[in-house]
Amino acid sequence: MELVITAHQYRERELLAELKGLGSFSRTDFRDVIRGEVEDLETFLRSIEDGNVSSLSRIVPVERSFHFSFDNVVGEFIDAVKPFIDGMEKGESFSVKVVRRGLKGAFSSQQVAKDVGTFISEVVGKRDGTAPRVDLENPDKAVIFETLGRWCGVGVIPRRMRKEYLYLKLP
Repeated sequence: MELVITAHQYRERELLAELKGLGSFSRTDFRDVIRGEVEDLETFLRSIEDGNVSSLSRIVPVERSFHFSFDNVVGEFIDAVKPFIDGMEKGESFSVKVVRRGLKGAFSSQQVAKDVGTFISEVVGKRDGTAPRVDLENPDKAVIFETLGRWCGVGVIPRRMRKEYLYLKLP
């Protein structure tokens, strides 16, 4: 599974050393942001929780990644989230977060998150007969988009996993 990992400020090099042997990790063009790949997410997360990884700030598991264009950012993000909608159960709350790195002024992270959230709400509402609740603080399911330039990774982190693993926190 792919990951986007954020180090505490100016501790990227230290974090790469701490992650050695737990998967394949590399720097990105963005300070304190690392991309990685691990065989098994839960095994990796348990290793992190059990180990001494003091320079780690946040982990986002990436279930799908893609390159996007400026012509249709919202449409491409909506297409990327469609496979995850079936995993939302009736009555669950959700949130959508977009963490944009680079491309300053190319699009509004908040507007994209709002538009994708509206799409999810409409599709789930039509399917279930009632729209799901939006909860930005502690949702049942958090849909997180991480962009690094034109690359985007998207993952869904359930509340259960956020409670169990310290580093799966919301941006």
